[in-house]
Amino acid sequence: MNSLNLLTVETLLCFITQIFLYKHYKTKGLYTYTVIALILSCLMSLKTISLYDYDVNLGIIPFISIFTSSNIIIQKQGSEATKKLILTLIATSLASYGMFYLIYLMEPSDINLFTSASYDNIFNDSLRMYFANIVTILYSLLLNSRLYYYLKKMKNNILISNLFSSIIIQFIASILFGLIAYTFIKEPIDIIKIIMIRYLMSLIIGIVSTIPIYITKKVTE
Repeated sequence: MNSLNLLTVETLLCFITQIFLYKHYKTKGLYTYTVIALILSCLMSLKTISLYDYDVNLGIIPFISIFTSSNIIIQKQGSEATKKLILTLIATSLASYGMFYLIYLMEPSDINLFTSASYDNIFNDSLRMYFANIVTILYSLLLNSRLYYYLKKMKNNILISNLFSSIIIQFIASILFGLIAYTFIKEPIDIIKIIMIRYLMSLIIGIVSTIPIYITKKVTE
């Protein structure tokens, strides 16, 4: 199975999981999903694949699904509810990084030495990528909560709110991630290509995320 098909399966898995958790556990289910998605996104972003000769950081799908969770919460409870979500993600970022770093500081045994060395490389060579992903998520999520709620009040149409917020916010997020992660590491043209493919993928996934938002709208709190 090629990378594009695997990414499609990953997208379906994320959205189905969100719908299931919201149906059975309501907003608490989305909070749980979003915490897991944040950690997965940060770890997965450390791996890069080639897609149609463009470099793509993995983790982009759970990254976008975090915005889907936020939009569902706004749709149900308003923009104020996302402040709690953002605070939860900040706490998750600090706690998870702290635990990962403590493990990094521990001296490995001779058993699985290669695996232990690979884990340590996350902090030796990829800390900037990890940081870029977290900063991009938190800042973009804050902007998204305000924009999505504004569009919701203006039009009260899920498609319009999700479409226009995805177009604007994911453009900002793609630029922010590309600049933080790769400035002074890659050539400007390579950074532009990374931003372009990331934005295109984010936009497609963001538009598709309208489906779970519509489905969860029918579920009563």
